[in-house]
Amino acid sequence: MDVADIKDEVGAIQTLKEASWNMEHAFELYFYTARSNSASRSSTNTAGIDEMFSNYKVKDNEQEERIEAEGIIRLLHDIGVDPLDPVTLVISLKMSAETMGKYTKEEFYLGMRTMQCDSMDKLKKKIGDLRRELDSAETFKDVYEFSFHFALEPNAKALPLETAIGLWKVLMVGKWCFTDEWCEFLEKNHGKAISNDTWSQVLQFSKLVGPKLEGYTVDDAWPYLLDEFVEWKTEQN
Repeated sequence: MDVADIKDEVGAIQTLKEASWNMEHAFELYFYTARSNSASRSSTNTAGIDEMFSNYKVKDNEQEERIEAEGIIRLLHDIGVDPLDPVTLVISLKMSAETMGKYTKEEFYLGMRTMQCDSMDKLKKKIGDLRRELDSAETFKDVYEFSFHFALEPNAKALPLETAIGLWKVLMVGKWCFTDEWCEFLEKNHGKAISNDTWSQVLQFSKLVGPKLEGYTVDDAWPYLLDEFVEWKTEQN
């Protein structure tokens, strides 16, 4: 197996992870990314990306060149984005970033090329387009599913409740009328980590069950937490 084969295999595995191991979605995402990367490489200036990365990277003797939380916050400040703005998750998705609070050099370069940004000015002007991507149901689902894995601690399979609630408040406010009540319910009655299945089903629930819970029936195969939430919500009325 030569270097090109290894890169293809690593890229395919990464794409499967981003697609939550959905083969059909992964196939589409893999070839979309390949096309985007091919087009963006020809329209971005590597020297410009070098300068951007150098301004925010950690200055130490570690072998891995990276931007950590402090540098990410400075970068967001410089492009006028609040760290709690959901567009930050779109940016991280473009980078295929694996760890919250860190961008590796490879991730940063991938993201900038994908977004066709080789200067801070271009990145700042791109924010409006990135934010509008959240209005697309398909793209929002990609960002939502990515966020779960992005926020996981190493080797963990579930999100700490506090982390999950923080993400829901960033992603779902304005998109789901029960966001605040759902988070309140979890804080008062659950207190445990959130599984990937529960995370995914909350998004589906928000689409199918209306503001008066008219789309809910006891026969639906929702995770038990959502059944308990409906019961709790009904008792509040």
